[in-house]
Amino acid sequence: MRRSTTGRRRLALAVVAILAASGCTDDNDRDDAAARGAVDRKSVAAAAAGLPAEPTAAAEQLVATITSDPAGAPAATAELLRRSGLVIMSAKGPVVAAPDQVALLDAPIYAELVPLLAEATREGDRYTPEQFSALLVAVGLTDKPPTFAQLATAVAGWGKQPGDGPVFATAGAAVRALAAQHRQVIHPGAEPAEVWFDPLQTILLLTHATSRFALVSKDAKNGTAAPAPGLFDRLVGGGVAHAEDPKGACGEFTALFAAPDDPVIKANSDFLKGELKDRLAGAILGEGAKEIFDKANEAWGKAGATASAIMLMLGTRIDLTADKTATHFKHAPGSRGEHVMLTATATFDIKVALERLECYALAGVEMPKAGPMEGLTVRWSSQQPQVGTIQKGGNQLLQAVAADSVKMTRGEKTGKDGKSTLEVKPPVEDPPGEGPELRRKATFVAALDKESFPFELGDAYGLLGNPVGYGVGKTFDLLRDVLVKAGLPSQTITIAVTYHGSDILVAKGSNSVNLILASIPNVYVDLVSCTGLAGPFKGKAGYSGVEYSEFEQLAGAVAGIPVPANISGRENSTLSVLTNDRSGPNPFFIMTGEGGKQFLDGVLDLNPDRYLNTRAEILDDWRVGRPVGEVEILLAGNSFPLSDLTWPVLRVTEDPRCPKVTYEYDSL
Repeated sequence: MRRSTTGRRRLALAVVAILAASGCTDDNDRDDAAARGAVDRKSVAAAAAGLPAEPTAAAEQLVATITSDPAGAPAATAELLRRSGLVIMSAKGPVVAAPDQVALLDAPIYAELVPLLAEATREGDRYTPEQFSALLVAVGLTDKPPTFAQLATAVAGWGKQPGDGPVFATAGAAVRALAAQHRQVIHPGAEPAEVWFDPLQTILLLTHATSRFALVSKDAKNGTAAPAPGLFDRLVGGGVAHAEDPKGACGEFTALFAAPDDPVIKANSDFLKGELKDRLAGAILGEGAKEIFDKANEAWGKAGATASAIMLMLGTRIDLTADKTATHFKHAPGSRGEHVMLTATATFDIKVALERLECYALAGVEMPKAGPMEGLTVRWSSQQPQVGTIQKGGNQLLQAVAADSVKMTRGEKTGKDGKSTLEVKPPVEDPPGEGPELRRKATFVAALDKESFPFELGDAYGLLGNPVGYGVGKTFDLLRDVLVKAGLPSQTITIAVTYHGSDILVAKGSNSVNLILASIPNVYVDLVSCTGLAGPFKGKAGYSGVEYSEFEQLAGAVAGIPVPANISGRENSTLSVLTNDRSGPNPFFIMTGEGGKQFLDGVLDLNPDRYLNTRAEILDDWRVGRPVGEVEILLAGNSFPLSDLTWPVLRVTEDPRCPKVTYEYDSL
C-alpha cells in the first residue's frame, strides 16, 4: 500500500533555541556544507538593505520576511540575530556578521545552521514556558523555575523603555512580533497553556538571559583576544569556548572584542540599558521570591554549552507518517481495512559535515553519523476528543491494536532503520451505517524519550586529566542535563475519522426573570445537536407562567423589556441554529415582544478547548455531560443582570431525539 507522508519538520530538541555555534573546524577537517539557503556576508547585507533605522520597526519588518518569504527567511533571520547582539560565525572560523556595538560574548551562532533555525521557526516548532524555565534552572540562572507570570512580566516590556540599548529593543520587539504571528500576546494575564515560544524566540530569550556582553572592537583586525580562561571557565567548558590563539580557527571571533573585564564596557553602561537579565531579576524579586537572583556568573559560564546542546539536537528530528490520513469506524468486527499504520523515523542530519566539534564549549563531542538513529526510544501518545464524547462503548476514535498497546505506555526502541511503528484501529458501529456521517480528528504524537542521548564524548577528550579535559567532561554532563530537562523532539500527525451515529450536544436551561416590580416565572431554552458542534441545534425556547396584567407590562417597560401584552406565555418550537462548527458566539432569534420590539434572543458560545479540565455536570433529568460551551438567553438584546440566564452546553451519550448507535472495539 502506498504511503502518504506529512510534511517533514525539523524538530529542535527544545525547538528552542540556540543554534549557537558549537563547533568550529579547520578547512581540512570537513567538506563544504550542502547548499541550503546559505547565509553569507552578501546575503545578510542584502537582508539589511532598506531596513528602517528605528530598531522596533526593523525587527518587525525582518520578522515579516522570516514568516512570509521562505527564500529570504535565512538571511533575514541572520540579520535579526546580528541586530540583537549575536555574532554569526562560519563553521570554518570567519565572522559572517557582527553586531555594531554590543555583542553577546558567550553565544556565537553557526551561519550554516541558521537556515535550519529559520525553517523550524516557520514550521511552528515550539517550546513551552515550562521548558524554557527549566533551561534557566539548568544553566544556573535561578534556583527554581520562574513562573509564567514572572517570564511574561520580563518579556512584555523588554526593550521598550526610553534609552534602552538597540540590541535589547531589537530582540524584545522580535520576540513580541513573532508572538503576534502566533496570534499571541505575551503578558502576565495570558493563559500559560496557550503561550509557546518558537525556536527563534527561544534563542533570543535564552542567550540574552544567560550570556555576557562585550563591546565590539572598533578595530577588529587588531583586536585583543579574550583573556586566558579561569578555573570556572575550565570547569564548565568555557575555557574551550574562547580560543587563546587569535590566529587559530576561532580566533576571528575572539578578536572582535575587548577583554570582557575591560573598563570600556563598564564606562559605556548606557549600552546595556534594557538587559533581559535585569528585567528577569526585577520580576522575580518583585514577586517576593526567596531565591537570590545572583547566579549570572554561573549562567554565562554555561551559556555556550547550553546553546550548543540545543543546536546539536536541531539536527535530530523525528518524522511521522501514516499509510492513510483518513479512516472510518468498522462496520464488522475482524476487519483490518480501517486500521492505520503510523511510522516514526528518527534521523540525524544537521546539513553540515562535522565529525567532531573542535572549538567552543562542546569541543570533543563526537557527532552521530548522518542517517537513521538506532536504539532511541520512541514514546507514543494521542490527543483525542474527551472520554465520553461519543456513545458508550467507545471512548476513543482510534486506539492501538492489542499487539502494540504496550508501545503507548513503554515506548519502542528504533531499529537499524531508525523506525518505530504503531498500528491503530477504530471501533465497530452497531448498528452499522445508522444516523448521519460525523467527522472527527485524532492526533498521535511520537516523541523521543528524554533518556535518549545520541552524542558521545571522544576518548581523546574524555580521558584527559588536565583542567581543559575535565572541563569538557563537565560540559558534557551539562549537555545531558539540559536535554533531560528540556525534552527531546516530538512530531504529530492527525488522522481524520468518520463514523455514523450521533455526537450529541444539549443546550438546556430555565429560570425566572426578576423585573423588580414583577417577574416572568419561566424563561427557557431546550436545543439539541445530533451532529456535534457543526449543528444544527434544533428545539424550542420561550417563556411561560405570566399572569398578564398592566402591572407586568409596566414592570417590563421600567426594566426596558417589552413583555408582550395579553399573552401569558409563548414558545418558538421550530428553532434551528446553524454554527458551521465554529467556535465563539453564535446568536439566534427566539421571538419579538410588544409592538414587534426585540424581546427574546439567544447566543450559543461553543469552545470545547476552554472546558478540557472542567468537571462533568448533571442535567435536570440526571443525564451526565461534559461542557463544551454555554447558551444564554438575552432580554431586549442584552444580558439580564438580575437573573442567571446562562447554562452549559453539554456533550452527552444519548438523547431520544438522536439516533442511538453504540461502539465497541474488536479483539484485534
